Amino acid sequence: MRFSTPSLAVAVALTGLLAATNTTAAAADRGNKPSHRLECDGTGGPGSTCTVVATGKARPNQVEEYVTTVRSGDQVWARDTMYSREGQVRTRPFTLPDKEVTVDVSVTSMPAKHVGVPLRLMSWNLFVGGTFDRQEKTGENLAQMIDYMNEVNPDILFVVEGYGSGQKILDGLNAGRSEGDRFTGTQLTTPEDYSVNGDNLWLYTKLKVEKVYPRYADADIDSFNIGGARLGLPNGKHVNAFSLWTWHDGWAYGDTHDAAVQNTHGLPRTKTDEQILEDDNFRRVAMGKAILEKAIPSYIGDDDSPVLMGGDLNAQSHLDWSEQFADAPGHGGVVLPWPYTKLYTDAGFMDTFRYANPDAGRYPGRTWSPYHGMGAIPGRIDYVFARGEDVRILGSRADTRRLPRHQQTPLDRPYPFYSDHGSVITDILIRGKGTGPDREPVSEEPGKGRDIWPTEPAGRRVPPAELKATASTFKPGIGDPRNAVDGKLTTDFHSNYPEVPAQPHTITVDLGRVRQLSAVRFQPKLRTNMNGTILEGMVQVSDDGVTFRDVKAVNWPRMTAPNDVSLDGVSARYIRLRSDYGIGGASALAEIIPYEKS
Repeated sequence: MRFSTPSLAVAVALTGLLAATNTTAAAADRGNKPSHRLECDGTGGPGSTCTVVATGKARPNQVEEYVTTVRSGDQVWARDTMYSREGQVRTRPFTLPDKEVTVDVSVTSMPAKHVGVPLRLMSWNLFVGGTFDRQEKTGENLAQMIDYMNEVNPDILFVVEGYGSGQKILDGLNAGRSEGDRFTGTQLTTPEDYSVNGDNLWLYTKLKVEKVYPRYADADIDSFNIGGARLGLPNGKHVNAFSLWTWHDGWAYGDTHDAAVQNTHGLPRTKTDEQILEDDNFRRVAMGKAILEKAIPSYIGDDDSPVLMGGDLNAQSHLDWSEQFADAPGHGGVVLPWPYTKLYTDAGFMDTFRYANPDAGRYPGRTWSPYHGMGAIPGRIDYVFARGEDVRILGSRADTRRLPRHQQTPLDRPYPFYSDHGSVITDILIRGKGTGPDREPVSEEPGKGRDIWPTEPAGRRVPPAELKATASTFKPGIGDPRNAVDGKLTTDFHSNYPEVPAQPHTITVDLGRVRQLSAVRFQPKLRTNMNGTILEGMVQVSDDGVTFRDVKAVNWPRMTAPNDVSLDGVSARYIRLRSDYGIGGASALAEIIPYEKS
């Protein structure tokens, strides 16, 4: 049905039936048929924020597992798995699409001591052991990184680019921990597979390491790409856990970024969709087949215990770039059925972040790149995968900001996160003996960041032919300030380099005459190389080009989205942007677009 009633609580017909439990010690309670309702804000129409409230029947010494799914045909918009002893649950909020939706709810009752074992999984590429490719030499970032890891407190931590910091991380994780809460650290990349950087893959866990799997190597992969261990669960069962890294050449993020930008702004495409998809075929597809069809079977044989994997795939997800999300923020109508990540789905693995957060528009899950810049598209290239009949996904999030206490330190300005990759954190449950979830599952913040392409400011755009620009520093020719007022998104102003003058830098636009202004749009350069993207500064105006007055201090995100500043009521001939801090200590812009009152 299509929900359009104006009431806050929208009744929904029950479409889900009772699910049968897959545990041997507990039979499904077929009399515990749930009821549920949809609660939405506003009118309850498309775009409303809604939750599902499901009610079953509380039973002594029983726990109910509720599974809710909101879908339009084959398109899933929201999904939750929750546990309750109280007989009622409320899902996480979701956005109601402009389509007819069905809400499915199932409930399974089980003995309170036979719910399962909860695990928190964390996957992270550390950027050369937390040193930012050895640029950060004080060791403070690594110390803060370990502090953050302890804050997350994972049960299994999949690490890429340990690169010399492995033992320090283990020591930091265990500092002050009680004997029953300590980590074991295992270096998975073996010396014969070291690159120039050294040890790559590590696995840290609070679980008992029952067996470290031996090195696997063939023509496509070796221990630089995969390694793992069998880990014992407290209920006597076990899981198989693997850290992953696959090749970055055939840069899927960059080509997707360019295609979305070009589609959005009506620019000629540099690559077709078919050419972009070939990025995966350069090396990653062959590596994935080796991982899934050779390495993992060689490790686990016919063991049907859960398989958990985490790492940096350097690949975009086919689940994110489907037709369902063609018009999501930053997608620019681009649809790309990526073959590499689909290999994992076809092999029975759940992409845990996208499983827990199926709406790729509301939950983009960016992990690339808090350091280099988030660009114009949601770059999700880091993953936690899970496979197994008894695996339940409870929640997942991607972190790209330092902890608040670390944002007050000098490292935060150049390095807003502890690595160039975001981390992925997932809470799961392995059904079976055990009392179930023991902490609140992690959840992703909806719409993290902002709209990638905001609507144009009000007013009349001042024609480029009526504008002139000067700058305190610029790269002659390719970085001329005139490029910022030529009306072309493909040319840039850039401060001089490679010898970059110390900031602040200024770029000034002469409007030709005094105008009544409504706004000004500052468009960062639309490249995947975001060096020079301005993050902090001051917008100033002047009537004579000599004496400037401050209008607004700005603090902009590391994105290529336009930054709009209201100038309503401001009268001026000159607009100046003082760049106090930009990525790499430089300053760059594609366009400065003034708007005057109509």
